[in-house]
Amino acid sequence: MNDVPTDLGDRLVVAGWLFGLASAFHVADHLRRGQGSITETLYVLGNAALVLQVVTVVLVVVRHQLGPLFAAIAGPSLAVGFAAAHWLPEWSAMSDPIWEVDTLRWMSVAASGSEIVAAAAIGVLGTLVLRSRGLESVVAPR
Repeated sequence: MNDVPTDLGDRLVVAGWLFGLASAFHVADHLRRGQGSITETLYVLGNAALVLQVVTVVLVVVRHQLGPLFAAIAGPSLAVGFAAAHWLPEWSAMSDPIWEVDTLRWMSVAASGSEIVAAAAIGVLGTLVLRSRGLESVVAPR
């Protein structure tokens, strides 16, 4: 029996769940490290990103017609933001390079990396769903 979703919409929902899990893992890692491990600027931006993540995941998982649009826009934007904050050398108050983590660095690498990959995946799948259904599917009543 093949349990792998073949419909793009189903795959997007699976990606939504995985993105939610990866996001929770990343939040847990930051909580483990303590609020003082990042700047106030990154704290505010991270919480704004978290709100966008939650909205996107919920819209995708409940199969709301705006889910693919949110995924297509938020996914790549969040992936780039997470990568810039965690994988580039210190460049601003928005930096939190993972190689500067003192304890359990592997956990921070896994948390950040999984969230970046999941954000990119949800973005790609959201885009593919939009391309297959057409942009009018976002505004047209079902």
